[in-house]
Amino acid sequence: MSMGQISSRGRPAEDAAIDDGVRTLVQMGFERAMAREALSASAGDVNAAAELLLSSARERASREVPAHPSEADMRRQRALLAAQSRAAASRAPSGAATTRPSGGAARSGSSAAPRGGMAAAMPTARRAPSREERIVSAARQLSTMPASLDLLITSLTRVLAHPGDPKYQRVPANNPNFKQHVVNAPGGMELLYAVGYEKEGDALVLRTHDGSVLSLALSALEAQRSSSHYVEAKEEAILSEALQASKAEWNEAEKARRAAAAARVPKEPEDGAAGNTLLCFHLGNSRDKSRCIWRRFESWNTLEDVCAFVESMTPFRVGETAHLYDITLATPTRLDERADLGRTLQVLNLWPSGHLRVTPIGAF
Repeated sequence: MSMGQISSRGRPAEDAAIDDGVRTLVQMGFERAMAREALSASAGDVNAAAELLLSSARERASREVPAHPSEADMRRQRALLAAQSRAAASRAPSGAATTRPSGGAARSGSSAAPRGGMAAAMPTARRAPSREERIVSAARQLSTMPASLDLLITSLTRVLAHPGDPKYQRVPANNPNFKQHVVNAPGGMELLYAVGYEKEGDALVLRTHDGSVLSLALSALEAQRSSSHYVEAKEEAILSEALQASKAEWNEAEKARRAAAAARVPKEPEDGAAGNTLLCFHLGNSRDKSRCIWRRFESWNTLEDVCAFVESMTPFRVGETAHLYDITLATPTRLDERADLGRTLQVLNLWPSGHLRVTPIGAF
């Protein structure tokens, strides 16, 4: 086979590899033209191109952060860096994501292999994670601990809004609240170290105020608020707090409220009676069977009757502190406490049986 044949066959493979790399970078959140330019500058290495684009974004962001940013500036800055956070979060391991086109790719394995097979015997060196990757990884770990994640968002927002103020750049490590929600939280200390905090005696001190890094950390943390892990953990925390408060603060007023709700609940039909429906009430997303309440209703009973039952059995008031979701089918559907209040269970497709979830307001 002639050299001209090898070259003509290798070029389409190179073009296809470049196109694959562009698609990968676009999925990370970068613009197509910038992605193609970065791939050309990095010889087709997707990881190197991503690092180049991230470095460029950081430089632009650092120039755009004012000395005393306003809240609007901070929101724009975090939006600007959101693509950077998505890129680091979506990046594949270096061995899987790297696509480096070369003429040797079209040749046979024997001609492309180094002499003596030394490369095959040597282990591949693992690249140390970048600061951006460490931040995104720490934010992911914090997604299951909403109290810790929310505390760090509040703290870093204050730090970003007050550059140079030692009041916000020094954190006592022995503070009980800090120890519980940051020191003992997976990813908490990792995130603070990644943004620049250092240990100094019994405190953590931010020696260098880098607005672009702080904004990236806030973007990564806020992005986790829409994750399923955070949503479920937040809902569980609110539900547990409400149930615990109900036990600890059980008083005459609460007894009277539940008694008034119970008085509005229709009589439960007998098992096996014609026309009745069996409903299961799930408290939150928990699959704990101890948090499931079963109750029979007549098919002509209304959503108002169901709401009264929920209010008589839980510390929630439907429409004020909790919503009801029909989870009988795969896709949960929220019941409208106003429009559906007078509709019968048969009309609401909650007959001859159904599953309802009681979701505290504020969990999302």
